[in-house]
Amino acid sequence: MKRLFFAITLLLAFICSSCSDYLDTVPGDKYDDNTIWSNPSLVQSFVYKIYLGIPYPYQWYMSASLVDEAVPIQNDGVTTRVLTSTMTPDDQGAFVNNWATCMENWWWKEVYANIRACNLFFSKIEQVDFTDNALKQQLIGEVHFLRGYFYYLLMAQYGGVPLIDHVVNIGDDYNFTRNTFEETVNFIVNDLEAAVADGKLDNQTDKTRATKGAAYALESRVLLYAASDLYHSNASWANGYEHPELIGYVGGDREALYKAAKAAAEKVMVLGYDLYKGDSDPIKNFQDLFLQMSSSEQIFITQYDKQTMPYWATDWIAWVCGAPSYGGYALNQVTANLADAFENADGTSFDFATQKATPYAGRDPRFYASILYNGASWYTNSWGSVSPSTINITSTDSNNGNTTGYYIRKFISPSENDYYYGSRQPEPYIQIRYAEVLLNYAEACLGLGEEPLARGVMDQIRERAGMPDVPDTETGAALLARYRNERRVELAWEGHRFFDVRRWMIAPEAYVAARGVKVENGAYKEFDFEDRAWNNSHYLIPIARTEIQKDPALIQNPIYK
Repeated sequence: MKRLFFAITLLLAFICSSCSDYLDTVPGDKYDDNTIWSNPSLVQSFVYKIYLGIPYPYQWYMSASLVDEAVPIQNDGVTTRVLTSTMTPDDQGAFVNNWATCMENWWWKEVYANIRACNLFFSKIEQVDFTDNALKQQLIGEVHFLRGYFYYLLMAQYGGVPLIDHVVNIGDDYNFTRNTFEETVNFIVNDLEAAVADGKLDNQTDKTRATKGAAYALESRVLLYAASDLYHSNASWANGYEHPELIGYVGGDREALYKAAKAAAEKVMVLGYDLYKGDSDPIKNFQDLFLQMSSSEQIFITQYDKQTMPYWATDWIAWVCGAPSYGGYALNQVTANLADAFENADGTSFDFATQKATPYAGRDPRFYASILYNGASWYTNSWGSVSPSTINITSTDSNNGNTTGYYIRKFISPSENDYYYGSRQPEPYIQIRYAEVLLNYAEACLGLGEEPLARGVMDQIRERAGMPDVPDTETGAALLARYRNERRVELAWEGHRFFDVRRWMIAPEAYVAARGVKVENGAYKEFDFEDRAWNNSHYLIPIARTEIQKDPALIQNPIYK
């Protein structure tokens, strides 16, 4: 029944795509407001529709192409504004509604529409006559999680934002001031704690919906962000900004935030999740991790399969990002910057200059599971014999010369995927997984000076990957650098890197030229594929001028004019 409701609401979302910005009642073309809130089944459908606000990761441009993980081959203002640090309140590039739907459901107006739906639910739920009170409490927990999730999307982009906990209707006062960053973090944490309070989510096992594990995992992420360098920099990057309380902590206890992030991760770590270990071959195991309908590593997922979402499904990444000889458009290509971040199999750092004769030998198994490179074995698809079984960046996979020399392999099934010509990948997208929670825990431990604990959980991830343990002798800055690199390769293209380089304040290092690799006179050579630039304003996203015109009480983020 749950899947039936979800499928119905997905269909309604397409039918009603031209409706107003405000969330329509479900189904909006047949039932009025009183009918919805007098029928528990329709209330469930209303909640399921709110889940449609969770961001969809596979778009024409991925978030990876807004940072040093990938390059967008059909580059235009959607991405260049971000990559060259030229966003303005009048042109936010990917962070406002755009033709490529890059960062879809992260956009200010869309997020607040989903928050309004949550607030509408809270304003109506007590009048609904539920015979099953446990179900009612579970739905309340789910909507607290969803509202916390939506405010997290805003916090990560803008810092402190207006915290609206009631329904705003046409004609109401729209003059909402921004809450402080600290208040925004606290609001999110309070919503996530409310989601699990009194056992609301104790019996929830459907990972496409909010669970106790998902709530604590998101809380660990939010608190880790809150403890990060950017928000404890005394706004040193902001050119004397007059409202530092909107973009970080003014004072505050950073150690307490690290402790809280660690504690939230620990609450997930005792709930029975585990790293996926379905195959003894670490390469196949890491590849298969993202192709499972269900696994112990999944915490929060979205089912973008062809049964529930006929057009936008998980095979979209294969069609849009796949290698050209396999039917893909190769629109988001892997940078050499990222490819070089994968260590050698013995745990030493990879160095292209000294290893360029055989750059793809003896690397981290995750490299082979994540990236298609020149000479990489792939599959022969079932719709034609023209596709080779290996990648060739000098001919069939040259993309007419417009190539970094690397394509995405992660997320793509070699056995079920025929791109747009046959059967589709059925697996869901993992929004939150256990490896991230372990990495959150490790980072919090590093922030607290608890290096042995950090190494311990990093070693769990590395062992699963077929990599050696972090040396006990590695401490301080070296261990922190190792951790950041581990997070980079483990979570590549999963939507973390864009915000990680900002909260760590290493964006100037990330927004250098995107590099590629080519074969020249029979030898590999790295080259600058695309120039990029950094401006400190881009630590946060500008609030659209149209939003400020509607709400003059809003204060713009630093440096933007």
